[in-house]
Amino acid sequence: MKVYLMTDLEGVAGVYQWESRDDESLENHERRSRQRIWLAEEVSAAVDGLFAGGATEVIVNDGHGAGYTIDLEHLDPRATVVHGQQRPFWLPFLDETCAATGLIGAHAKAGTPNANLCHTMNSKIRDWRFNDISMGELGLQAAIAGHYGVPFTLCTGDAHACLEAEELIPGVVTAPVKFGTSRLSALTLSREEACDRIREAAMKSMAAITEVQPLRLERPVHFRDERVNAAFDEEQPGEYTVIDAHTREMEADDIIELMYRIYNYPRDWQPLNFEPAWKREH
Repeated sequence: MKVYLMTDLEGVAGVYQWESRDDESLENHERRSRQRIWLAEEVSAAVDGLFAGGATEVIVNDGHGAGYTIDLEHLDPRATVVHGQQRPFWLPFLDETCAATGLIGAHAKAGTPNANLCHTMNSKIRDWRFNDISMGELGLQAAIAGHYGVPFTLCTGDAHACLEAEELIPGVVTAPVKFGTSRLSALTLSREEACDRIREAAMKSMAAITEVQPLRLERPVHFRDERVNAAFDEEQPGEYTVIDAHTREMEADDIIELMYRIYNYPRDWQPLNFEPAWKREH
C-alpha cells in the first residue's frame, strides 16, 4: 500500500517562529539547520510507523517554503521525496494509486485563535472557503485526495491543527506534538516524545484507512478567497468575480480544475514511472 505524506515546518515540535530564508546570520543558519533535522526526524518516525502498519511505499512531499526543508541525511531511506520549486502541481504523485494521505508538521488555518504560526498558504490570505467550508492547507490536501477517493488518515503538529483535522475528517488519527499558546509561542513536547507519538499515530493510521471516508467536495466547487489587505479591482476582468477589494470568488468543475486555475499549473505534465531504489534492492 502506497501512502502519500505532505510535510510542513510550522507544526514541528520545537519550531515556534517564522522561518527567515533572507536572514544570513550565523544564528539563523544554525536554527534552520537544526529545524531541518527535526522535520526529518518526525517524517522518519511517521515513515517507520506507516511501514510497521502495513505500508509498502511512502512518498514524502517536502512542502514547506523553498521545498527543500527536510534534511535527507536524517531521513528514513525507505521514503522517496518530492522537493524543489516550480512544481507541476501542489501535490504531485497524489492520485488514485495511493491508499491514504497524511500531513506531518501541520499548522492551523489562518485566523485560528492562539494557534502557533497559523496561516493558509501565505500571510496575505484571511480565509479560503470551498463550497462555503472554511479550510486551510490540511483541508485542501484532504479535498484533493478525496477527489481520487483517497482518505486523509494522519495529522501531526500543533494541537490546533489536529483539532481542525478531527472536526473536518471524522476518524482521522492525530498526534499533537506542540500546543500553540499564541501565534508566536507554544508548549512543545521533547523531540523523543514527539517522534514516539508520531510513530504510534502513523501505525494506527494504517488501520484507519478502511474507516475514514475520503473528503469529497460536491461539484461544481465554489471558491471564495478573502485577503487581509485590499488586493482586487472590480474593474479588472478575469476568471474571478470580485466581491470587494478583499474578496473574490470563482467556480470550477472540481477541486483539481480549481487548483489549475488558481496556480496556472501546466496541464500536459505526466510523471515518469519509476520504482524506489530500496524496493529494487529488496
